[in-house]
Amino acid sequence: MMTTESKKGFACARNAAVATFTAALFAAAPSVAHDEPEAPVNEGWIGGLSASITAQTGTVDTFAGSIDGVAEQSFGENWLRGRFNGVFGTSRQRNNDKNDQVIQDAQGLFGDWKRTIHERFFWQSGAELSRDSLQDRMVRAAAVTGPGYRFWEGADAGLEHFDTRFGVGYRFELYDIDTAPGAPDRGQLDSDHFADLAAGFEYMNGLFQDAVQFTHTGSARMPVNDPEAYVLITEVIFGIPLTPAWSFRASYYVEYNGVQPDEVNNLTTRAAVGLGYTF
Repeated sequence: MMTTESKKGFACARNAAVATFTAALFAAAPSVAHDEPEAPVNEGWIGGLSASITAQTGTVDTFAGSIDGVAEQSFGENWLRGRFNGVFGTSRQRNNDKNDQVIQDAQGLFGDWKRTIHERFFWQSGAELSRDSLQDRMVRAAAVTGPGYRFWEGADAGLEHFDTRFGVGYRFELYDIDTAPGAPDRGQLDSDHFADLAAGFEYMNGLFQDAVQFTHTGSARMPVNDPEAYVLITEVIFGIPLTPAWSFRASYYVEYNGVQPDEVNNLTTRAAVGLGYTF
């Protein structure tokens, strides 16, 4: 039989064990919370603005100025990017003995949204609203959406990666029919609606030990309702940092349209060099 002293000793030992166990639980709680992944930090919008001198060959030869602005933001598994590109200047029509000088202008507004689904798989959607007087295109409104996969990424995934994507989309184009002055159909419009199958890629990397930031993008659209009216676009950009904010920038843009109105060249190219500012 347990004596009174033994009972008191057992009770003290039991109380001490309970207190020790409770203290251990409270001590472990902070470490569990510390091991949880930190919530992603939204650092706000980042981007850049560049101004360039542009030389273009195609239906007409032009010498113009251009402006290109990009802003993007990442939050959690989502990424957003907006871009505006515009050129304006003078141009000279080919096969024209008088070498008439005309005003040349083209502008485009682009938006992209990407969401990471699992590791390197993502879903990306994009939209475009643009015009190009050189191609007699008054409006192009397009949207595309579909899955993608990141085949490669470097230490800085935002600036070192190779992404591919596929999707379906819609494209509307409105053209101003280019005819001789006084012709009955001068000034008439021609519009097309396309249901596109689309594919694209984006490759970004640092060259020469990151002394040059290289970007190469490309896209292809082929409408299922008119396969001959496909559009191929590719653009190469070189950026050489001069200061933390300023950089030298050179770009080359190529667009090929499978079907164009009469007297309009299918191929458009733009080369530009200038300065860029990042913020």
